[in-house]
Amino acid sequence: MNFKKTGVALAIAVSALAAGSVQAATVNAGTISGSYSTVFNVAQGVSFADTVNFSIASPSTLTGTAASLKLNFGSLSLLDIAGLTVNVWNNSHPFGTTNFGSFAGGTGSYTFNLPTAGDYHVDITGTATGAFGGTYAVGLQVAAVPEPETYAMLLAGLGVMGAIARRRKQNAA
Repeated sequence: MNFKKTGVALAIAVSALAAGSVQAATVNAGTISGSYSTVFNVAQGVSFADTVNFSIASPSTLTGTAASLKLNFGSLSLLDIAGLTVNVWNNSHPFGTTNFGSFAGGTGSYTFNLPTAGDYHVDITGTATGAFGGTYAVGLQVAAVPEPETYAMLLAGLGVMGAIARRRKQNAA
């Protein structure tokens, strides 16, 4: 009989530990050439460490946002995330060695320069504090950084336009 009680107590203890443990979800977004967004749901009282792996085809500027999708009923918080934080890393998770920066969720958008084509990831952490857990969204937008040749062509085009304008002005006089 003591063996059954011990087994039940052990099962309850293990489930209680699992309820407060860190959850981890990994999403592979593939190659991003424009915008990407995803939504995560987290159980109540759980700390989480989620990851979005992605690739870029050329040096780019990454703009990132993250926000808790809050739901309140009067003074009762039904869905909420506390301490939402995002870190931008090189390589796929967990092999990142260079942190390009971090930002707090819900405080606007942040821009990072990603210097080479290849694999990157964002790590998102926080704790679900709502009565029914929490939901949050992450958005990533990638804009390619122009190559030096593009700037050279732009300057050459401006020079040609200036020469044409000057010639027209001289012919009008």
